[in-house]
Amino acid sequence: MKYGVQLYNFRTALSEDFKGTMKEIAKIGFDGVEFAFNFGGMSPDEIAEFMKEIKLESCGAMFHGAALTNADDIAWEYTKKLAPPAISISAMVDFANKWQEILDMCLAIQKNAEAKNVIFSYHNHWAEYDLADGIPAMYRILDAPGAEKIFVEPDVCWLTRAGMDPASYIRKYADRIKQVHFKDIVVPTDPGTTATLGTGIVDLKSAFAAAKEINAEWLIFEQDNSADPFQSAADSLAYMKSL
Repeated sequence: MKYGVQLYNFRTALSEDFKGTMKEIAKIGFDGVEFAFNFGGMSPDEIAEFMKEIKLESCGAMFHGAALTNADDIAWEYTKKLAPPAISISAMVDFANKWQEILDMCLAIQKNAEAKNVIFSYHNHWAEYDLADGIPAMYRILDAPGAEKIFVEPDVCWLTRAGMDPASYIRKYADRIKQVHFKDIVVPTDPGTTATLGTGIVDLKSAFAAAKEINAEWLIFEQDNSADPFQSAADSLAYMKSL
């Protein structure tokens, strides 16, 4: 497996100095990064060239789902220029009552992704596992007819908050997972207390074993809030490599 980091961790630093921050991230030792809505004002060709310059791979890019229903949105051009061409979305809605709307959006995005030879994944938070007529809404989405080609980007922290077992979930969708988000949390009911890997309550060891078992390609570290995102990233990378 390769080790990546979600750039949302560094959103403040990136907004102040995108290229300088990216170069500092490269020094930490990650194999790649997952973009989050921001390419530093560079064009698709420019960001692809910059990534080669700093010797970082892309393990995907996150965009707003509504934009991706448009096959001509610039997001697709960015994705095609990065390797591998992978794109993901997430949503924060009343899943128990609106899961069908999210499914319809995902199916529209998947149609565009397939035409462009791009891997499309859904990245979970926790509300997706609210029950919809007795079944977790996310299962209704992922197991729906026609949704079989939608990939899954499990976030082990939010699965834990939702009361799910990350390792079991990873195995359930084994053939639809290429990357796993590794995030830790201190208090499961408070999404603001994400933590450096290995210092919280998430069973990261069993999640790692499951990810390795299914031959996931990337482990992606994410920590929404940190006093020092660079140090936290370095410590978390060391933790992942120790597993």
